Amino acid sequence: MVRSRKNPLLAAALALVPGLGHFYLGENKKGVAYLIGIGGLEFFGLDLDLSIIGAVIGVPLEVGGGTLWIFSIVDAYRTARRMESEAGFSPSV
Repeated sequence: MVRSRKNPLLAAALALVPGLGHFYLGENKKGVAYLIGIGGLEFFGLDLDLSIIGAVIGVPLEVGGGTLWIFSIVDAYRTARRMESEAGFSPSV
């Protein structure tokens, strides 16, 4: 099976919309998980910020949807780089 090349920078840029970078990479389950996870945390406001729970465990900033969103961008980039190396392509960046 021949895989098409996937650009890590494009995957990261598309991941600015939660899940889209992973859909581009063919990682549909991961894309849906990020879309639902980030959307749900932001929509329902279930972030661990300076709430009672956040204060108890010592979370000084928002840890939730925003952090998961940033992680998804990094994950899309890393996944594309891994796919490139497994396919025998040399990474462009």
